[in-house]
Amino acid sequence: MNTTTDTAATLLDSGDISWILISSALVFVQIPGLALFYSGLSEAKNSLVALLSVLLAFCVVFLQWVLFGYSLALSDTSTSKFIGNFDFGACLDILTTQNAIASTIPAALLAMYQGMFAGITPGLFLGAVIGRIRLLPMMVFVFLWTTIVYDPITYWSWSTHGWLHTLNVMDYAGGSVVHLSAGVTGLVLALMLGNRTDYGEKAYEAHNPSFVYIGTILMWFGWMGFNGGSSVAANVRGVGAAFATNVAAAAGGLSYMAMEGIINKKRFSAIAFCNGVVVALVAITPGSGFVQPSVGIIFGSLTAAACFFSVKLVHSFKIDDGLEVAASHGVGGAFGMVLTGIFAQYEVTTLNVSPGSATAGWLDQVWIQVPVQFAGIASVVVWTVTWTVLIVVGMNAVPGLRLRCSVEDEAIGLDASEIGERSYPYIRVGDVERQKGQSKSTVADI
Repeated sequence: MNTTTDTAATLLDSGDISWILISSALVFVQIPGLALFYSGLSEAKNSLVALLSVLLAFCVVFLQWVLFGYSLALSDTSTSKFIGNFDFGACLDILTTQNAIASTIPAALLAMYQGMFAGITPGLFLGAVIGRIRLLPMMVFVFLWTTIVYDPITYWSWSTHGWLHTLNVMDYAGGSVVHLSAGVTGLVLALMLGNRTDYGEKAYEAHNPSFVYIGTILMWFGWMGFNGGSSVAANVRGVGAAFATNVAAAAGGLSYMAMEGIINKKRFSAIAFCNGVVVALVAITPGSGFVQPSVGIIFGSLTAAACFFSVKLVHSFKIDDGLEVAASHGVGGAFGMVLTGIFAQYEVTTLNVSPGSATAGWLDQVWIQVPVQFAGIASVVVWTVTWTVLIVVGMNAVPGLRLRCSVEDEAIGLDASEIGERSYPYIRVGDVERQKGQSKSTVADI
């Protein structure tokens, strides 16, 4: 429960406040990092819309979070097992109180920190449909999706009364809340919006690998606040989480690059390395504060393999998930949740928590934990799929809110048609593609 102002003042810890302020800034750095990552992987004609989409989504969500999202997702005055209340609407009364899950920092700081998580999540799933989704309907979709899908899932997992929290589902920093929900949403959007008009007729290549590299480094850097800050205090738990994050990323990047070379006969692929770093970071997210740092090697290596073959599987079903969101974030998040249920240990999970409030995984003979993790995965998948489908169907039925762009706009690129500006104004992308015979004039109505 929230404390009074006088009591609150005695609980605040300047070290904890400093670290979570820094962590909030670190997580924010991931947003331009993700935008650069997606822009570099996209076609040149959609490079600017990729950059803009991620930041627009963040702004929409952050305002929603301030108005009522934080209160729905993390209100500690709600006794519901499924959703918060509106006690902290407009983020009132949070400067002088603390939330029960972070008693040594102002609730306002927790709200800002968690707002960064909420803001980056839609940016993740937009990668599945970059170049096909219109900007205005996208922003409406993001607002609805965050309210109906993300906020309840966050409450279930991280609120003191949430039903997944009380079930002891272990998700330290968002393997299911952020990445699994985003991966599933990306897959649903890819299916419902339909394939690109030239899908299967050309090989899509990253137009700017340097952007991909820079974006990866920014995300890796920011992930130390994403995971390390999820301790919501400057303590040993945060140290272990940040350490494990780096270990996993290093292992994942090398493993993915090696598989790309051995199986796909490529050289030292920078893009493969970057993909491996990202999927490993995704996987270690749910377990970073529950496992020994060295176990990050297992998280990174095994998840790199799982995601590598998941990409091939998605392609085999002819699903146009443009930037491999489902295979990277969906599979990576779910795989990390399962690995957490195996490798979590009491000597880590009992750090900086009150006695009796921690659980562990199979290494410590807690055999129920993996089934519990699967229950958490299944609940997030079912909720996300159901509501994402309903939101898309509802929006497509409203004039002006149809998500899929026109055939003509897709052909010339959304930089020109949606923004009216180009990253590379000296290149007439549409003309180049027409000369190559790569654009089509018709597409099935989606």
